[in-house]
Amino acid sequence: MDCHWLVNRTNPEFLKYLSEKASISTISAQILVNRGIRDAASIRDFLDPSLENLHDPFLLPDMEKAVSRIREAVRKNETVFIHGDYDADGITSTSLLVLILTGMGLRTLYHIPDRITEGYGFSEKGIELARGCGASLIITVDCGISSIEEVEKARSFGIDVIITDHHVPPDELPDALAVIDPHRSDSDYPFKYLAGVGVAFKLVQALVKWEDYEELLDLVAIGTVADSVPLIDENRIIVAHGLVGLNKRENRAGIRALRETAKIGHDLRSGHLSFRLIPRINAVGRLDDANGAVELFLTRDKVKAEGLASILEDHNRERQKISGFVLKSALDMIDSDNPDRVIVLSSPEWHPGVIGIAASRLVEIFYRPVFLFSENGASSKGSARSISPFHLFRGISECADLLIDFGGHRHAAGISILTGNLPAFRERINHVAQRELGDKDMIPTFEIDAAVKLSDIDFDFIKELDRLEPFGKSNEEPVFGSKGVEVLDHKVVSNNHLKMKLRQDGMIIDSIGFGMGDLAESIKVDPYVDVAFVAGINEWNGNRNLQLNLKSVRPSGLHRE
Repeated sequence: MDCHWLVNRTNPEFLKYLSEKASISTISAQILVNRGIRDAASIRDFLDPSLENLHDPFLLPDMEKAVSRIREAVRKNETVFIHGDYDADGITSTSLLVLILTGMGLRTLYHIPDRITEGYGFSEKGIELARGCGASLIITVDCGISSIEEVEKARSFGIDVIITDHHVPPDELPDALAVIDPHRSDSDYPFKYLAGVGVAFKLVQALVKWEDYEELLDLVAIGTVADSVPLIDENRIIVAHGLVGLNKRENRAGIRALRETAKIGHDLRSGHLSFRLIPRINAVGRLDDANGAVELFLTRDKVKAEGLASILEDHNRERQKISGFVLKSALDMIDSDNPDRVIVLSSPEWHPGVIGIAASRLVEIFYRPVFLFSENGASSKGSARSISPFHLFRGISECADLLIDFGGHRHAAGISILTGNLPAFRERINHVAQRELGDKDMIPTFEIDAAVKLSDIDFDFIKELDRLEPFGKSNEEPVFGSKGVEVLDHKVVSNNHLKMKLRQDGMIIDSIGFGMGDLAESIKVDPYVDVAFVAGINEWNGNRNLQLNLKSVRPSGLHRE
């Protein structure tokens, strides 16, 4: 795919000043400036995130009401019911509150809705289960902000409801006892971008002392990374300290078992969460009942934890197989030489729990909005993913008369539609995109944090980059660019990966380009390339060597004798 390379550059004198003030390299200064961090004090706070900088939980609307009601439940020995969600954010949120409230002496039960039969959100089944077990208080986590009718139903049974959520509220809030959401229009909370587990964590902060929740920051870190919220401000603090807990030898049995099945060694980082642990947690909710994932985090029994982690592993393998089938099937339907501006595809053979994964992959391949629908007779469920220039929710809103239901935001959405309306929807959404997207919008921009020479990269450089961890949204792993690099040697290895030995000004370094084997032929024509890469260390058989993880390669245009 063609793409624009955008190299970030800042006044060299300012970078030199900032690097001296903060005692960092000018390259690190450039990276931090790219992230909007432009003074020494902010740099120090970023590089050494402190729990002292967490915000007061009582700044959130209705926090006093929620805390008072939960303490009343403790005094009266009531039963409390936690209503969660089936993804990693909802699962960790549920686990967090069950552990804390149980520790406070409350009889605490929970429910994770079934993705297929109940769908997302505070469900009627959950209310019936709460009623059946004699609960007098329901606390929602990662859901509930739009559940006006469900809250009314719970209240009609004499059950109080506390909502904790992080989604943008509708104009009318549910008539719950407390609605805790940083996005409320009347909220003065200084940080809006908490995950669902982050909002649940603020409730925990307001309820108990530090020593009662310190060891639970690992759960909060997992859910925060899973929900792809910006890893800045409180989220960075939570994840940084949660990773410390995740790397302790004596952490909870479920996490130890999950690490073993994912084959993660001693140094677990945010990338391991994103690509190894979280997919395993999400897989069970995509294909089956996600309650087992909660049990994994609650249990102290090593044998039980290993059995539950094994189940998650099996579901993840099945998820990979099914999502691979959906992707291949979708690719077979697309005219790759002339795809629609918005790709809209459907099939009765596609599992609704994995179509979002395949849609994301298609966006990466074709760089255009993608809608995939799982047909189920007269109706179909869809997942959509988009590119930055196209606001998905607004686009779908222009097709509302064709839909049963929809929800989402700029980059992702879920949709229900009558199967017979799919052709009309495809035509309408493409008409909207034709108006909103120009030809230049269909070419991705590849952003490079800093231009470097290969000679800039050594073990001290990698060590300094490590201080920028944890990486994630709004603090992605830095990508560097280097021009006029000579390819000394190259070969294609298993799974179409491109291995190259690169040289520039006497510095020689190894590189790997995953899935880039098709570039090998063009390199034979012109052995000089521009490379964009992430710098790291390859550890193999006890040896540690510098290695570039290639993100993009293009001909440099330099022809030398």
